[in-house]
Amino acid sequence: MSTGVPGLDEMLRGGLIAGRPYVVSGTSGSGKTTLAIQFLHDGVKRGERALMVAIDEPPAEIRENVRAMGWDVGKIRILDVHPAAKAFSKRVSMVEVAAQRSVGSLGDAGPSVKAEALKAASPDVSVQSLQLMLKQELQETKYTRVVVDSLTSLKKMAESTGDTDEGIMSLLRFLSEARVTSLLITDLPDPTELQPEIFISRGEIRLHKRMISNRTDRFVSIEKLRGSAHDALPRPMVITEKGIIVDSKKKVSKAAMRSLQAFNQ
Repeated sequence: MSTGVPGLDEMLRGGLIAGRPYVVSGTSGSGKTTLAIQFLHDGVKRGERALMVAIDEPPAEIRENVRAMGWDVGKIRILDVHPAAKAFSKRVSMVEVAAQRSVGSLGDAGPSVKAEALKAASPDVSVQSLQLMLKQELQETKYTRVVVDSLTSLKKMAESTGDTDEGIMSLLRFLSEARVTSLLITDLPDPTELQPEIFISRGEIRLHKRMISNRTDRFVSIEKLRGSAHDALPRPMVITEKGIIVDSKKKVSKAAMRSLQAFNQ
């Protein structure tokens, strides 16, 4: 299945193996949500049904962010699961589904403020409740592509309920059994901690953003891809008005490689 990014598909030796859950990781501003929507947009262009589970940003903000790229996101359905949200009009370009909500002003908060606000505003959200909502939605509509943005925020909201790791493992198993190709967005994992989504997912696409020689450079790497050969080297990427572009033929600079190696140590 194509990711919607030709250069990334080449790195994946043709694309993702359909019907499996994958992780898209990276730092803030690295392009994770852009890649996720590009993946969904590619699906609807092919006549598929695509669903975005919005946790981090209000649907209206997501719509505005992608409007500048000229994408027709009207056929992407969006499930906003944040309990502190309020319904928004069906006239927006993304269609609301059952349990539709919006996150309000949390999308503008800084990382630490946002995390605390999420936990305070949503004590009843859990990975299990999301799985139940997804189960109901998938029973009513046959989706081929699903994005959860983001797993990091979902885990923070679910901390008070406990059993978060077990819930994540159950969610990935459910998505796999549902035979949907899913991207789970997450912050760059802490290498000193064992994150269940990283070792249970069938693959990890990692986005990198580095300041090198007084400019911001971006790269993408395939950390793993079970069941398929893939490009093991990081490749340059840029975010343009048309979305993400990956140069799968070009090697990153020596300075960039040193930066990536130092960060991963």
